[in-house]
Amino acid sequence: MSDRLSTHFSDVEFLDWRSGHVWLTPTSRARYVELATRTLEPLRSELGRSIAVVSGERRESRTAANSRHMPPELRPNVRERGTPDGRPDAAADIKSAGVSPLDLALLALRLMAQRVIPVGGVGIYPGFVHVDNRGRLSSWRGSGVDDATFARFRSGVADCATCIRISMEVSTDD
Repeated sequence: MSDRLSTHFSDVEFLDWRSGHVWLTPTSRARYVELATRTLEPLRSELGRSIAVVSGERRESRTAANSRHMPPELRPNVRERGTPDGRPDAAADIKSAGVSPLDLALLALRLMAQRVIPVGGVGIYPGFVHVDNRGRLSSWRGSGVDDATFARFRSGVADCATCIRISMEVSTDD
């Protein structure tokens, strides 16, 4: 098995040391190939610099019982076990040197609005950004994000939601 998920991302970046640096389920690697190729690579390309993965797959989450970091089959809520079209989803916490979490989060939202990357969750934290490919827009802030930063982030979320709504209303049927 190759240790590359995509051109710039490798397996080891997404594996949890608490689980022995192994994929937790048979579907895990495919979920992260999808996230790396369809979300993180375009984000990296648009950013024009490298992206570091802070956290990828893990067995449990301290902050969310149905975290996208967890394999779908391990999530307690059946409705949270994949995207609306049935594809498994995945998540990564990311950062990039010299780029604020706000700027990285706003870039992810812009690319979702433009349909460059799959629509998903974007969470902003003081030192990183959470991105996932859950198939519907979701947003939140972690503790420690100040109100002014969160207000700018929420404005970006609202703009993204508007673009997504408009793109769903426009039909290309002739």
